[in-house]
Amino acid sequence: MSQENKAMSAVFLTVLFGFAGFSLPYPVFGPMFLKPELGFLDPSIPEQYRTILLGVAMALYPIGQFIGAPWLGRLSDRVGRKPVLMASLFGAASGYIVVAIGVASANLPLVLVGRFVSGLCEGNMAIAQSIASDISTPANKVRNFGLITVAINVGWIVGPLMGGFFSDPSIHPSFNVSWPFFFAAGMYGFNLLVVAVVLHIPEYARRRGRTKDDQAIAGRTVWATLTDPVLLPGYAVSFASYFAIYLFFCFFGVYLVQTSDVTSSFLGMCSAIISIPLILAGLTVERAQRPLGLRGVAALGHMLLAIGLITFVLPDGLVWVFVPMCIAAFGIAWCEVTTSLFISNGAGAHEQGQALGIYRSVHVLAEAAAVLTGGVLAGLDNTSPFMVGGIAALICVIGILGWVKSSALIPARADGAAE
Repeated sequence: MSQENKAMSAVFLTVLFGFAGFSLPYPVFGPMFLKPELGFLDPSIPEQYRTILLGVAMALYPIGQFIGAPWLGRLSDRVGRKPVLMASLFGAASGYIVVAIGVASANLPLVLVGRFVSGLCEGNMAIAQSIASDISTPANKVRNFGLITVAINVGWIVGPLMGGFFSDPSIHPSFNVSWPFFFAAGMYGFNLLVVAVVLHIPEYARRRGRTKDDQAIAGRTVWATLTDPVLLPGYAVSFASYFAIYLFFCFFGVYLVQTSDVTSSFLGMCSAIISIPLILAGLTVERAQRPLGLRGVAALGHMLLAIGLITFVLPDGLVWVFVPMCIAAFGIAWCEVTTSLFISNGAGAHEQGQALGIYRSVHVLAEAAAVLTGGVLAGLDNTSPFMVGGIAALICVIGILGWVKSSALIPARADGAAE
């Protein structure tokens, strides 16, 4: 296996484990915080306070990512990708050990501290994307970023399955709610070992960004990168894109419960079914990019997302909701790939980590905005989160098609010609 393929295998594993670790607590924290009989919180604590504490515990992880991603990316631009990635994986594993001990000992402060530390260190998604950018050529960059999207979506499937499996004592008497977090710590430890052994950045990738102009860009502050006139439109489109994506992901289950009183097993089946177009789109984005170009794929992906969101509330029968869900899911994967490529292609070779770290923070901020906005909208009208999400996706289409063309955002073809 070539150095490039080994590096991409390490990147794929890091992203997959990262998103599996991120989604792993979802089936665990709800019962743990809300059911007094499990004994994690004092039984005298009323339900309204339990939900607040649950929200805090869930929010600390993305808050940590929001803070950590730009700075981990910036550090990797200066110190090197591999050592910073290894340090962040060690920190994430340590954070999950703290969470596991806190869960096992019913110690809420330990859980909260561990969640924040693991989120802070899991900003390494920016480093993984930066490595993919460093080792890619114009001929394979779209494919490599498409594989990252596949890893993200597989992680979203694997994480909740692991969390539910290892916390269920009916499967094995020794399993309990602390097991998923000990397992996650071991998972990150294994990831650290793989990166240490497998990841070797090719020399041509290490040489990138050594010109005087690139070195000058590398010295910029996070704010200067965020407000760069080439990158700022990409960050704005990315925010609107992920705002629409999370309105779909976070509220399709809420809508189905409100309108059809579906079971958790049905929602689990929904997640499994839409994983198919999510993965398929990640594998086909490179082929679609050849005739359409990156901007064309981005516009089409956001159009599919808008169609899926707006039509989701139309079907009368539950069977038919899978059609708009799959349309939206296919578009989501293309949105994820193309928005990250807009930022990577627009950033200097010596600024990939910082630029993609900011991109990750924008992603997390959009998620928080979608959850808060959607919660208010769903209480007023259960269809409104999808209408607003569809409008946000259409705004992305308009923004992408009306974007002032910049050569920095248009990758070269394999033959060296501009796209």
